[in-house]
Parts: sequence; structure tokens; C-alpha cells
Amino acid sequence: VLRAAYRLLKKRGIASVSAQELARQAGVSTATLYRWWKSKEAVMLDAFLARVKPALAPPLEGSPLERLHQSVVRGAAWLHSKDAPVAVRLISDVQADPVLRRLFLERFYLPRRAMNVDLVQQAIAAGELPRDTDADLLIDALTGPLYFRRIIGHAPVSEAFASELASRVLQAFRRPVGL
Repeated sequence: VLRAAYRLLKKRGIASVSAQELARQAGVSTATLYRWWKSKEAVMLDAFLARVKPALAPPLEGSPLERLHQSVVRGAAWLHSKDAPVAVRLISDVQADPVLRRLFLERFYLPRRAMNVDLVQQAIAAGELPRDTDADLLIDALTGPLYFRRIIGHAPVSEAFASELASRVLQAFRRPVGL
């Protein structure tokens, strides 16, 4: 079911796929879909998550700031991958569908963001960042430009760009205010 859902998501997006078509492509009944998932959107999101979670697994080695830097670079590599158009389509779909937005936030975005907040808190505890570091601002500064480049398409989302971005943003956040 998840493979069929991902193929459909990759080709057309969530809005243009019916539950009946998804069931037919997966070789199951719609009753089977709804036995395991509450909605077609939930199936499609699970298919997306099954595909991207391994690629976006958090780095395990290095200091908290090194792991945060690696996370940004890995995110850029993923946004540059063949799966990136699916993510862009999904991000577009969540803007028009409040149920899908809630699922996307709960199951993908907020857990991923929480991992990065945890890394920022670890960096603060380790003395790598000042105690008054705004974790949300730091994470937005690190990830916002990647998604902006990918969605707008004015410049590539390269690993080199991501590494330079992470280096400069983290350096700026390490500086004492006023210097």
C-alpha cells in the first residue's frame, strides 16, 4: 500500500488521487485502507514518511553544534534528491488542506523540529551557544533558506550552500550580543 501511495504521490500529489484509485493501485479494497488508516491523506503521508525518514535520520556523532550542522547539510542533500519534488508538492498540498496540514505538522515537521530544538538545548548546556539563544529563531535561520530555495527555485539547494549557511548562522549565534 505504501509503495503504491508513494508512486501516486510522486506522479500527481494527494489532492488528485482518490482512495479508490489508491486501493486499486495497491491491490487492496478501500475497506482495507480505512481499516489501517483514517484517511487517504494519512496513507499518503505515511508513504512519504516511510521514504524520507531514513534519509533524514539525525546524525549521532559529534558535538551538538556539529550534529546540527550535519543535519542542515543532510536536509539540503535530501532537498536536492529525486524525492524533493514530492516534498515540494506535499508542502503545497498542506497549504490548501487543514487536515493534511495538521497531519504533516504532527507526524513530520514538529518531530523533526523537536530534534533540532533538542540539539540547540544540548549545545547551550555544553557551552557551545549562549544561554539566551532562541532555538526557534536559530532553526528557522538554518532551515528556512533551504526550503525557500527549493520551493522558489531561484538557486540550487546544494550541500556546499547548506554547509556555508550553517557555518555562518551558527557562528553568528555563538557571538556575544553587541560584538
